[in-house]
Amino acid sequence: MTPRNADADPEERLTRALLELLSPNARLALLRVLTAPSEQRAEAIRGCYEAPTGRGMAELLMDLEADDMTRGLYIEVLGSLD
Repeated sequence: MTPRNADADPEERLTRALLELLSPNARLALLRVLTAPSEQRAEAIRGCYEAPTGRGMAELLMDLEADDMTRGLYIEVLGSLD
């Protein structure tokens, strides 16, 4: 049997592996943020940045905000995970 991501490019496989480490609730929350309107994404980034333990997530969200292709990849992969 072939793994479902066998045909994926290396970036997609790495993204999938990374996102599979998150809990289902965390993946759903990330998907909601990434698919929200830009004003809501900015507010989520601000909230993460201000939280003592949220700085890393804020930096990830800022990176994804600056790179539409990678943000799209995250949305695609998050949408395909169970």
